[in-house]
Amino acid sequence: VLVSGSRTSKLIPKGMLAKMKKGAVRIDVAIDQGGCFETSLETTHSEPIYVVDDIVHYAVSNMPDAVPRTSTLALTIATLPYALEIAGKGWRRAVLENSEIKHGVNVIKGKVTHKAIAETFDLEFTPIET
Repeated sequence: VLVSGSRTSKLIPKGMLAKMKKGAVRIDVAIDQGGCFETSLETTHSEPIYVVDDIVHYAVSNMPDAVPRTSTLALTIATLPYALEIAGKGWRRAVLENSEIKHGVNVIKGKVTHKAIAETFDLEFTPIET
């Protein structure tokens, strides 16, 4: 689980580069939280790539920034149904009836209801009552 404010695990060690074809490309979509490749270094849109052991790396923070209109439309399309459901039913009923909404809840009335967040920040975890 990626938790806001925490770093990602390094899932791909440097040693795996030797098993890749020269010129292969690695794209680290978790760079905003430290990256998931041992060889990841944050890059920018103006200088997006670097090479390590003949493997091209792309690790631009905030990748959607390159296409702001498209990324905003995609995010809106993906989240609007949930917002409409919450608006139509109220948050309590929406959480009880839709497990996807329930799994997205982090805090209710000051109590942390997302276990990974509670563990990351050493806070008390309170399960959502159903």
